[in-house]
Parts: sequence; structure tokens; C-alpha cells
Amino acid sequence: MRNKFFLIILATAFGFSVSGTQAATRATAPIETTTYEDPSSEKRCLEAFVDSNFEYAHRLCLSLAQLGMKDAQLVTGLMYAFGEGTEKNPEKAKLWLKEALRNGSQEAVEVLKEIDAQK
Repeated sequence: MRNKFFLIILATAFGFSVSGTQAATRATAPIETTTYEDPSSEKRCLEAFVDSNFEYAHRLCLSLAQLGMKDAQLVTGLMYAFGEGTEKNPEKAKLWLKEALRNGSQEAVEVLKEIDAQK
């Protein structure tokens, strides 16, 4: 319950700020098989996450995260961190959260602190 509350607060904190620009990701980003989604679907990714439709959010956000969209990277990291919509995987969570931070997501700092505090 605490994790879900934390996820909702975080999603509200970054307030569906869907940017029109696309940041570049590193060539070393994780490669996972996923379907390509139109970059304009980042808003749907965030809405699915806030609505707790985690399986759909993970599929959609992962493809957008791979395109370099910081909010999708943040959400993907959160889902890996708490095992929502995918398996819990702290290593993948940290990787996506650090990528989101590198692309300008200040919310990722708080999530990374939370993950480190759970150790």
C-alpha cells in the first residue's frame, strides 16, 4: 500500500508534464523487445500509470523510455522498482531512473533515494 501511495504521489508531482522534445538515450541502454509507440502517446503512458493499469503502462512506457522520454523513463524505473506491471528488478529500476535523471528528471533523485533506503 505504501508503495502504491508513493507511486501516485510521484506521478502527481511530475504532473503529466509531457514535453514535445525527445532526449537522446545512451547506446548502452537496455534492449528489451517491445512494440514501437508513437512519441505522442507519452500522455497515455502516464495516465495508465496513474490509473494503476500497470501492465499496459509498462508496455507503452518502456517503448517511449527507449526513445529517450524522461517521464516514461521515470515511470518505467518506478514500475521495475516496485514490481508493478513487470517483475521487480532493482537493477533495471536504477538504470532507467539514472537515465531519467540524466535527461533532466529531478523526481528520479527522490526515487533513487527511496530505493537505496530500502536496502
